[in-house]
Amino acid sequence: MLSFIIRSLIQKAITLFFISIISFFVIHLAPGEPSQINPMNPKFTPELIKRFRKQFHLDKPLYEQYLIFYRDLFSGRLRSWKDGRPVLEKIWERFLNSLPLFIVGTLLTWTLSFPVGIHSAIRRGSIFDKTATFFSYLFISIPGFFFAYVLIIFVVNTFHVPVIGMKTFGLYSGKMHMLMDRIWHMLIPSILSATGGIAILSRYVRSQMLEVETQDYIRTARAKGLPEDEVHYKHALRNALLPFVTMFGLVIPGLIGGSVIIESIFSWPGIGRMAYEAILSRDYPVVITLNFISAVLVLIGTFISDLLYMIVDPRVRL
Repeated sequence: MLSFIIRSLIQKAITLFFISIISFFVIHLAPGEPSQINPMNPKFTPELIKRFRKQFHLDKPLYEQYLIFYRDLFSGRLRSWKDGRPVLEKIWERFLNSLPLFIVGTLLTWTLSFPVGIHSAIRRGSIFDKTATFFSYLFISIPGFFFAYVLIIFVVNTFHVPVIGMKTFGLYSGKMHMLMDRIWHMLIPSILSATGGIAILSRYVRSQMLEVETQDYIRTARAKGLPEDEVHYKHALRNALLPFVTMFGLVIPGLIGGSVIIESIFSWPGIGRMAYEAILSRDYPVVITLNFISAVLVLIGTFISDLLYMIVDPRVRL
């Protein structure tokens, strides 16, 4: 176990090193130089451009920029080109805004997908299965931005409450009231982000359960006279869970990715929206840092998946 952890950490550290190199150089392959961002402003003189390039080390060779960039990143001195704020401080602030949406959306997705998918597989061809299939394909087909606007119109016209932003503007009526207001504003985007995930994941669960239910050991379990619930939930479900162990590990990078569309429509100052704005403004320090953190989260997710495989399937040996 210990040797596996050490070997895996070394492999992932090497992988992360090459990812950092590739992502840094790919970003700098974009057309135009970073120093051409701000000269669109007529107030930028050649002297200011020269000062800008020197301040952010753009006058140095690319390999030196790489070393300086990650030195400043790990020391906390890396600053945004857009507003001069520390990059890690900006990311942490937006991360705390996106975290509640991510947690609620993920919990809704994983807690509702499995009961729907399992029940559809067990009751294949029933009214429940046909209804779940219809709504799954419906939510998969509807564009997220369109469904978001429909949901906003429905909620506002029905309940006459605001849903845009993180809180109601001008509300200063006690901590409990403000907490409930924050929860309300978070609920609609979370439900919206979960609908597509529930539709897709429930289909995977159903197909995986149907595949496992046809295996020989399931027929053998029934032949021994085991109760149907034990056959479904103890023997079939455990083996059907194997593909979802990998999917669960890859959910973690969603902490960084978030949902740009949802955060933009609901004016939610999250990390996905910040990444989109950083790309548009060519704020390279923020873009590269987010890419690096995403790579770290992916590697952590795959490491957790490897450990979970051993727990779910005793046949797997590290």
